This record gives sequence, structure tokens and C-alpha cells, in this order.
Amino acid sequence: MWPRGDAGHMRWQVVVCCCLCVLAVGCIGPLSASQPTSYNATVVGVVDGDTIDVRLSDGREERVRLLGIDTPEVHVRTDPAEYPGVPNTTAARACLRVVGENASRFVEDRLATGRVRLDIDPQADRRGGYGRLLAYVFVGDTHLNRELVARGYARVYETDFSRRDAFERAQQGAMTEGHGIWRCRT
Repeated sequence: MWPRGDAGHMRWQVVVCCCLCVLAVGCIGPLSASQPTSYNATVVGVVDGDTIDVRLSDGREERVRLLGIDTPEVHVRTDPAEYPGVPNTTAARACLRVVGENASRFVEDRLATGRVRLDIDPQADRRGGYGRLLAYVFVGDTHLNRELVARGYARVYETDFSRRDAFERAQQGAMTEGHGIWRCRT
């Protein structure tokens, strides 16, 4: 063992740090040819409108963040600034809370069968900032992420993903019709 401040000790810390970074990138980095791009899973819980817990076919459990979307918070204070045109008022925050609760119920109802397919987007990060798997969630042929946006339960999230244009069109439709979140603007 090297004494603190010794150059050898510093090199050891750098080596350990680099090894940890390499391991982390291997676990949560971009897709490689050996990683699946689609998983069959069983839903074991709904955290909120954009986060679910699943059990993969190999028995592993994963927390999944629905890729490309953001629903209003239900467990912490909502932030109207995240939703274009929604004012920072008590009424708007209350409106967003209701939309977030409705989004959570909608997801619970849609996932009642328990079986989903998770698709990983090779253009997007595989994991988010909290270590959650980022995925498109399908119930049969229904694309849950996009449906949440189209119904106004979610906004398009500021990140790169291959289906962004379709999500943006769905969001524009929900905004024009004043669905969900977009009702909170007035």
C-alpha cells in the first residue's frame, strides 16, 4: 500500500477509477452486437406514468423508463416549466398533478395483462441517469410511449431517439386538441 499523496497511490486510484468506468460503460453504454434489442417481459409494477418495473424472461428484474417521454410527477412537486405554455401557478401545478395521476392509471390499465415487449432504440442511450433501462414499451401492437404523448399524458422528452418525429407529431396533435397536459396551459 502506498502512503497518501504518493505518486504510486495516485496512479493506483486512477487505474481503479478507469476500470470502474470501463465496467460501467460495458453495463450501461451503447448497444453492442451481443446485447438484445428486444425483450419480452412481465410487468411487476407501475411506478408512475413513465416508469415501470418488469421481470425479463431470464428472471432479472429491471426498472424501465419509457423512452422519449415525460409525464408529470406524482411523487414529487411538478414543475410547469417542463411543459411549454403551462404557467407556474398553483392551479397549473394542480392540473399537472391530476394529469400525472391519470397517466399512471392509464399505464396501469394498459399493462393489466402483464405482458409487454421492450424495444431498445440503437440511436438512444441504453440506460438513463438513474440506471433505468430506456425502452419503447409495446402491449400487443400498441406503442405505449407514443400513445401517452398522443393522449396528452406525456410530453416529448429532450433526448435523442429514432422515433422523435412521430412523437413530435403526436404531441402537436395533443396540443392542438388541448388534451391532458396541454389543458393546463389555460
